[in-house]
Amino acid sequence: MIKTDFIKELAAKANITEEQASQVNEILEAHHIIGKKSKEAVIAEISEKLGFDAQTAENISNAASELIAGNLRNKLLHPLGGNDEDK
Repeated sequence: MIKTDFIKELAAKANITEEQASQVNEILEAHHIIGKKSKEAVIAEISEKLGFDAQTAENISNAASELIAGNLRNKLLHPLGGNDEDK
């Protein structure tokens, strides 16, 4: 997934602006994806930098994680570029 596509999809899925989604992307890139402590750090940083309450920050983090996991799943199932959504 191209970074700009990820940002657009995250903005739509999490109901935030593309600028906010871009900031979330930068936060995600600065942390490890896997691990409870990493997730807590991401949520805390989203809350702090974007001014969201902890629950909203967690929802945004979850939306980003779902997009990343979905993209990884598609890459594993369709390594040559096709995916189920094209059919």
